[in-house]
Amino acid sequence: MRKITEIRVDFSLKREVFFVVIGAIVGAVTFVIPKAIFEVEMGLPYYLTWIAFGHILGVYSSESVIAGIAIHMLTAISIGIVVGIFLYKTGILNISKLPNGILYGLFAGSVVFVVFFIPVYQFVLAPEIAHTMKKMNLHMTQAGDAYEVTGNDNNNFVTIMVGSVITHMVFGVTLGLVSSCLSIRFGSRYRCSICDISFSRIDSYQKHIELVHGAKPIQQKHILILGGGFAGVKVLTQLQKTFQNDVSVDITLVSRDNFFLFTPMLPEVSSGMIETRNIVTPVRAFCNRAKFYEANIESVDLKNKRVVISHAIGKHTDPIEWRNHTLNYDYLVVALGSETNFFGMTEVARNAFTIKTISDAIVLRNHVINMLEQADLEHDDISLRKSLMTVVVVGGGFSGVETVGELNDFIRDSIKHFYHNLEPNDVRIILVNSGRRILPEVTDDLASFALQKLRESGVKVMLNTRLIAVTRDGISLNDGIGISTNTMVWAGGARPDSLISGLQCKHDNSGRMITNNYLEVQGHEDSAFALGDCASIIDPNTGSPCPPTAQHALRQGKIAANNIFSRIRESEHNHNKKKVFDYKTKGVMTLIGRRNGVGILLGHKVQGFIAWFFWRFYYLSTLPTVQKKLRVMTDWFIDLFFKRDVTRLKTPLEEKGIRSNFKEDKRKEDPEKMSVNDVKINRD
Repeated sequence: MRKITEIRVDFSLKREVFFVVIGAIVGAVTFVIPKAIFEVEMGLPYYLTWIAFGHILGVYSSESVIAGIAIHMLTAISIGIVVGIFLYKTGILNISKLPNGILYGLFAGSVVFVVFFIPVYQFVLAPEIAHTMKKMNLHMTQAGDAYEVTGNDNNNFVTIMVGSVITHMVFGVTLGLVSSCLSIRFGSRYRCSICDISFSRIDSYQKHIELVHGAKPIQQKHILILGGGFAGVKVLTQLQKTFQNDVSVDITLVSRDNFFLFTPMLPEVSSGMIETRNIVTPVRAFCNRAKFYEANIESVDLKNKRVVISHAIGKHTDPIEWRNHTLNYDYLVVALGSETNFFGMTEVARNAFTIKTISDAIVLRNHVINMLEQADLEHDDISLRKSLMTVVVVGGGFSGVETVGELNDFIRDSIKHFYHNLEPNDVRIILVNSGRRILPEVTDDLASFALQKLRESGVKVMLNTRLIAVTRDGISLNDGIGISTNTMVWAGGARPDSLISGLQCKHDNSGRMITNNYLEVQGHEDSAFALGDCASIIDPNTGSPCPPTAQHALRQGKIAANNIFSRIRESEHNHNKKKVFDYKTKGVMTLIGRRNGVGILLGHKVQGFIAWFFWRFYYLSTLPTVQKKLRVMTDWFIDLFFKRDVTRLKTPLEEKGIRSNFKEDKRKEDPEKMSVNDVKINRD
């Protein structure tokens, strides 16, 4: 076991000083309140000091008050920078403890009063205030005398000094409280090098070292979260907030990817509207108080409370070996999501593109651009050109409709701006749906509106039609129609992760884990929770299982975290405050192409531009970090004014495969039998 040799602090001087500056600004605003009250009590106008400051700056117009307030704020910012650097360079106090923050604030306020205010008041401010009062014809003898007197024996002078001390203490305490709270919430992290977890407060870190790694370690409660999607990350963040300073609780999250994927925006990534990195966030960015393992989940033993995980050693494509690790838990959260359901059609699984993961979106975008390049090169072969420019999307739900809308816009815009050997009439974008209408999640009139708009944009929609066969260069439908295409996207459904079906618990007909209203797995209510796409949770408002949407997963994560906290506290204090999951859907929305959408929002139907706007506003607000929000907003803004990017970045494996196939084909080729077209292409 590793030994702790020193405290590891995740620290940024710029960030910490910034927090003190914010505290100083808030303190400067708060400073005004007692000062105004004090001067009014003395019979003076509350704005007198600001006018005097303005006069000192040489501003004698009606703007003198604004100038005075501006110099006051600039002074506060300067003070904040100086005292912030002094605090963190000297290390006098660690303000991650709130009492230390208050002490620091009182110290800063006292220093500012003695070093800055007294000389400024004596030699600059008091004479200017007295002069200003005379200019304003203020006949207030007592107050006027007070500002003209500079001797310490004057009672009025002492009264003013006492009032100034009070206002500066208010400034200091506010500065200390605000900067301390910001530091605790967003500032330095004190990391345990053994557990690889961090604390926002130094006293919590010290308590952790003493109780967990000391001579007599305590028995911790272990919470294990499986899955890094919406539900898993929400549980994680809620538990971290709840148990941030409770060292008796250990939290671990396991996911096969080291990032959180914002799946609602995948279709926009497949069309290149949004950059790939802008909808993925490292899971470690969420894990401060928790450990994270990127690994595959091999097995879950609900009875013995054990989970076996595995990971590769060496290259991911050619690992040296696979290593297994066993994790024990007291409370388990299963949020493994779902995977694409091909309904046993192996040919579809082998030849179709999917739109479930970030890799799917990247591969699909590269493939579509590749088809455009090939069609442009083979523009003289009409039959081949039309085949290359045919895209079929199977599935008329949200995912299928959004994907077909995005691909339709992307392909047609790209032809218009870049591929001048191709014509819009060459493009065939087809949506195949087995039902009588698309978008079964919305009402008939909204589905009809979406169908009309898709057809107007050039999408051919085939209803009551099923896919029965897929090959490398075409598909067959149940009505006998065959379509020649190299691009078939499967958006026909999802099923729980394959691991879920093997768990020793009750499942519904689709294979999802059945839970009670507390999100506890039936038969394992004391230790296991399931949520998200892999759980069958009955909605008390409808009597049907909750739909697999992000908004439900987020609410389920919050309830699960509360109920885990309640179970832990129940064992300690014998009280139960578990909550039932009772969430009424706020609405459903989907995009159907450029600046068009349909949805039901708070019971009201919306369509067209308004639905598109609300879709963007809602999902932008639910992106996990401010950085990602700004990046996506930038991508959307750029899309308004610039052409789509048709850059195709081949992966190393793709490059290797192309070269290998090219060399193999050349070895089999007889040069004397090459066609005229082949010769021209080679010579070029």
